[in-house]
Amino acid sequence: MLTSIQKNLQQQIEHAINHSKLNDAHLLLISNIKNTPDDHFSYFLLAQVNVAANDISKANKLLSKAISIEPLPLYFAHSAKFAVLRGQLLDAQQYITEAIKHPYYEVIECDLIANVLTRLGHYPLALEWQLRAYQQAPNNPQISYNLAVAYKIMGQLNDAIQLLRTLTELHPQHLQAHYSLAELNNNKQAKQHLQQLLTLTEYAKTPMQQQFLHHAIALNYEHCADYKQAFAHFTTSKQAIYQHVKYDAQAHKAFCQQLITLSHRYTPSLSDNDFTPIFIVGMPRSGTTLLEKIMNQSDLVQGVGELNDIAQLCQGNNAQPLNSVVLNDAYKSAALMAQLSQYKQRISQLVAPQLRSCDKQPFNFYYIDLILAAFPKAKIICMQRGRKASCIANYRQLYSPASAFHHYSYNLQDIDSFYQDYSSLINHFAAKHPDNVMIMQYETLVSEPITSTQLLYDFCDLPWQVKCLDFHKQHSPSATASKVQVRQPLNKKAIDYWQHYGFAFNAKDRDPFR
Repeated sequence: MLTSIQKNLQQQIEHAINHSKLNDAHLLLISNIKNTPDDHFSYFLLAQVNVAANDISKANKLLSKAISIEPLPLYFAHSAKFAVLRGQLLDAQQYITEAIKHPYYEVIECDLIANVLTRLGHYPLALEWQLRAYQQAPNNPQISYNLAVAYKIMGQLNDAIQLLRTLTELHPQHLQAHYSLAELNNNKQAKQHLQQLLTLTEYAKTPMQQQFLHHAIALNYEHCADYKQAFAHFTTSKQAIYQHVKYDAQAHKAFCQQLITLSHRYTPSLSDNDFTPIFIVGMPRSGTTLLEKIMNQSDLVQGVGELNDIAQLCQGNNAQPLNSVVLNDAYKSAALMAQLSQYKQRISQLVAPQLRSCDKQPFNFYYIDLILAAFPKAKIICMQRGRKASCIANYRQLYSPASAFHHYSYNLQDIDSFYQDYSSLINHFAAKHPDNVMIMQYETLVSEPITSTQLLYDFCDLPWQVKCLDFHKQHSPSATASKVQVRQPLNKKAIDYWQHYGFAFNAKDRDPFR
């Protein structure tokens, strides 16, 4: 627990940070440290100032200094956050393990710990810490929203709905909460919700606010089967962000062609690693979460969600997660195999020794060559969905602009181009690595589930189990956009759903988005 003096100092620094007076905060803390060199709390606060200045590296050094003087649990919690931001997930796991040994934290730290645990894939434990934050601050709208999201991840949808309804009633301008609630509405609820949402347009001033509001309106129009209005609001939502992400479809196409060229020349010395992970990759909204749930029904498999480890390890010291420089460096790096071995260490923290892991990070399809060089016994399943269905599904999905991997999704033509790039990549990798890479068509999976799942299990060297089709009966966590759909039995409803938006396709040749 903080002393009254520490709390007062913390409030001063937070006020300075919130009012962009970073220099004032910096001078005050430096003065404290000069007067008292072992003032660990001033080092801790100085780390927060550097975070506000976007200098995570300096912040981490300052926090390490604070820990060296006084290893308080609070400092370990923030160290875990910094490690996640730097992509050092093994370190983050060690720090958060140390932090949660201490049961008493202020509300902000409880929320921080919940966020770190979510990023590390510990969803049930994250919910526990999110509840602790909520119990301390039930009237804080952001804490309430974060708890609702944790409920959704864990499949506690009724709890999420109740909390979101209360939140939107008390804070009608919390547009992100409206969006989250719209995902869960039925037809009757959607009609009522629409009446409220259409009165809030004046409050949507920033691109993010416009995105949340119009996406919420679009989803409610979908619930009411008014697809023309839904499409119009999806378009408004996307346009609010499109000009800010500046996605270049031609640059991505050239990048994928470069990747294929590099792959043709890539003949690394394969590792002798006996690690046998399963990877599910695919264009978002192609059925990767559905397949993950099916595979995780095996008694020999344990899911780990969507881990970002592979991308972060391949990124190395580059500022961007994926571009030509990152790609060239990764393919030429003699040290990459050793770096990727950290992935196996991470899996050992999440998965029981006798089980195989199943990682469904969709964008791992960029790294197939590198994964198989490090783990020659890995199995990679590439989900593929019909072109029109994939394009519409991505257009009607809200993604975070902070994720550079999703920047293709704000324009229909860009989505269509990305679909073709993805198809070229997985067809290349499947031809190059026939024993390790398999393409599964979504429409075939849901239309012929027994035959398809038997093929999948055989490909992964797993004994087929009929219970793999009962995935919807399990209350396993899901942090993906399909968190609602995977609570339902396998069905074919989504195959032709795109036809509700057939008017988005050219009537003459049925070629999309021209």
